[in-house]
Amino acid sequence: MARGKMIFIRPFLLIMPMLAALLLACGEGQTQEKIYTIGVVHYNLPLEPAFEGLKEGLAELGYEEGKNIAYIYDGPVAAEEIDSEVENLLAQDVDLLFTMGNPTTLAARQAVMGTNIPVVFAPTIDPIGAGIVEDLRQPGGNVTGVQRANAIPKSLEWLLELVPGMSAVYVPYHPDDAVAVQSIEPLPEAASELGIDLILDKVHSPEEMVAVVETLSEDTVIFFIPSPSIEPGRSMMIEAATEQHLAVGSYTLEHIDIGAVATCGPTFFDMGKQAARLVDQIFKGTKPADLPVETSEVFFAINLKTAATIGLDIPDELLGRANIIVR
Repeated sequence: MARGKMIFIRPFLLIMPMLAALLLACGEGQTQEKIYTIGVVHYNLPLEPAFEGLKEGLAELGYEEGKNIAYIYDGPVAAEEIDSEVENLLAQDVDLLFTMGNPTTLAARQAVMGTNIPVVFAPTIDPIGAGIVEDLRQPGGNVTGVQRANAIPKSLEWLLELVPGMSAVYVPYHPDDAVAVQSIEPLPEAASELGIDLILDKVHSPEEMVAVVETLSEDTVIFFIPSPSIEPGRSMMIEAATEQHLAVGSYTLEHIDIGAVATCGPTFFDMGKQAARLVDQIFKGTKPADLPVETSEVFFAINLKTAATIGLDIPDELLGRANIIVR
């Protein structure tokens, strides 16, 4: 009786190790999905929506935080800390650097030379003139991204259509902001063509900028160009200008929400979302050198609340051309 039991059990004992070996082999054949790590660096808080746009764009493309994508982001850094922040991110074995603004992109470009770490930027202004890339169609090297559309001349033109009869445009900027100096370049020709005096004013603080508003004549409009050092004072200046019944226009859509009467330009969020497609292509094997630099979309926005406050009547024809109307 005992021998019959042994004959029955032996095949089962032989099969068990075979099943275990098979399961182990199957487990070894499985590959875990790669988690891509993006290091994020920027120095100017108003640009932060670009990072939010990047994350939303990548999420729509199937990248899920904690599953196949991770971000290393410590918030905006001071201008003098940009280089060390880039080096800190590279030391953490990131797969890609996402940069916002010209200074951070230039620092990243320099830091990744001689490596295979790609850099994607959004936004920058005139990446060729800034020395970021040599050619928009074939950037070469490790860097590509999304540049701001040059909508500053058109922004000024539309502002003057909204506020006819103006004789001067006041443009404040910080002289140490390279992006501001770069943005000024097309303004003299644009102002000349529009038949209006251009007042370029070097200011060093938001308080200095606000103080000037009280000295401006009623036939002057105010126009903002990129200037990170005085960005924190934009809302203060718009409030002061509104009290003086002066119209403020801007290069970026973000300023429409803090009371500018008209803006023409891209949104940082949309530029970040646009950059997500470039990141996805790089992760799928395309070299940044082969990905042309893209240009942002431009939106024309009118703030009717501000217009009413300063006594400005907006014609229906101009309202019909606006992409966004704040009521």
